[in-house]
Amino acid sequence: MRRFPFPLLTLAAMLLAGAAAAQTYQIRQAGQALGTFQTSLTRSVSGTVSDSKLTLTGIADLSDHLVVDAAGHALDYRLEGTAHGRPITLQVAIRAHQAAVTIDQGGSKQSLDVSLPGPVYILDNSMLDGWQILASHLEPGGSGPQHFDVLVPQVVRTGTVTLTPAGKETVHLGSASVDARRYDATLDVGGAPVGLTLWLDDTGRIVAFAQPSASVRYELETPSSRAKTSAEAAAAAAARAALERHLATQRLCVREQDVQVRSTGATLAGTLSIPTAASSGRPAPGLLLLPGSGAVNRDGNAPPVLTNAMYEQLAYDLGCQGYAVLRIDKLGIGASTGDANLATLQTYAQDAAAWMALLRASPGVDRGRVGLVGHSEGGLVALYATAKGFVHPAVLVLLESPGIPMGRLVVDQLARLARLRGAAPAQVAATQEQAQQAIQAIRESTGPTLALEGGLAKNPVAAAFAHAAGLLRSEIDQDPAALAASIDVPMLVVQGGQDVQVLPRNGVALAKAAPHVTYLYFPYLEHDLYETTGSAIDHALPGPGTLLAPNLLNALHAYLAGYLMAAAR
Repeated sequence: MRRFPFPLLTLAAMLLAGAAAAQTYQIRQAGQALGTFQTSLTRSVSGTVSDSKLTLTGIADLSDHLVVDAAGHALDYRLEGTAHGRPITLQVAIRAHQAAVTIDQGGSKQSLDVSLPGPVYILDNSMLDGWQILASHLEPGGSGPQHFDVLVPQVVRTGTVTLTPAGKETVHLGSASVDARRYDATLDVGGAPVGLTLWLDDTGRIVAFAQPSASVRYELETPSSRAKTSAEAAAAAAARAALERHLATQRLCVREQDVQVRSTGATLAGTLSIPTAASSGRPAPGLLLLPGSGAVNRDGNAPPVLTNAMYEQLAYDLGCQGYAVLRIDKLGIGASTGDANLATLQTYAQDAAAWMALLRASPGVDRGRVGLVGHSEGGLVALYATAKGFVHPAVLVLLESPGIPMGRLVVDQLARLARLRGAAPAQVAATQEQAQQAIQAIRESTGPTLALEGGLAKNPVAAAFAHAAGLLRSEIDQDPAALAASIDVPMLVVQGGQDVQVLPRNGVALAKAAPHVTYLYFPYLEHDLYETTGSAIDHALPGPGTLLAPNLLNALHAYLAGYLMAAAR
């Protein structure tokens, strides 16, 4: 790779022997506070020593120590702390053209040697200090792309970074504004490129850093942004406390028990809420709640992205209306055993059947009045399980659920997100092409994962979905509208106008197909069942205390009263 002369301004700064530059960055995902990154760089003529700390609420608490030479090339690196509740230690010693990497994660230790193309920078998307050191060695006044060899210790692989100047922009940090030089970056490790953006002030300091594909952004903390963040934290704590009070009040309506069922070779876990008024003489109608995609648990949480317990809220609200509700951890999620990456649509349908049987047999539940509620991907599971005869619900409720084949939905979703984030038409078209290529590759593949080879090696959409190829393959060509058309039970379809994941045409497709359907459209409803009148992309995730939309809950009460409560009279 090209090498650049050592910048004189950086050398002059390093002559301030032992001077430490300490910075704090606020980390956000889709506008929500995610955590903080703190770094202290001690520069000298011989090089730089970095000591940094990353805190991602509910995910990671990590510290690193990085030593580099005068050109910014790595000499030694150590990272330690916890990630997803497991202790981790990572040590890198660099000698000539080789890096010795030792990783100890949760007591499992391994040592690996990595061949290096020459001197390298150490980089990680989460630990920003390596990026700052690299940025300090950009060629002054360079107008074209600049290339660097890098080592990413967490994946024990080398790669390249390309940084391309993209002009000057104003970056807003709290109430402060900073004129910054923008650089568009591509980090390519193992043929899986990641797009990133850096903004540098006139001293070369990173003032903002973003990974658009994950909606993650780091912003340099200023007095005004610190005050804003503190105010947000206080507001979030107050909102969460209000939610806990709300849940505590509603919890009085039900008695809860943890339950388990064996299905598809695993032990699945869930929570059954039965109205306190239910008795052996008058059992309650029951509802099985099927969760959406990803790592969301039975309560509707997937920290730090989702933390407002949306399914727990829904269960208690319906419990106070007289319904028994069973909410569950999917295969390999939460307290359920098994491998989540081995799941398929049929696996989920079989699991739904096992849960439905448990719910019908539970004391206090009227086995003749049991319905099925599916949210997002859970709606597709509910449709498939019902249409294929795995379950026989008395009523089917679909909340923000797919109405077109998943392959087309993914393309739609990624294109809309790109537009909402301000992407140019050419970028939107490129995203659609990448998504279509990834979907076709998954369709033609075998096994639970997708090999990122050939043209897929540089496709970020394929990289994002590779781990769940088996599940997606079972879903991408299922037509939810066709499934709905074959179901001869009452069906409620709920669609939100602010949903950026399942676009409004999905609800319309289901409503047109189902023979016994009630279609409800809420113009301000988001994907996760709360309402906002603001920008859909800026409010795409609920806050820690966000309550479910009252309009939606009232509509559910009215609909279910007609089809489940009335059946007992």
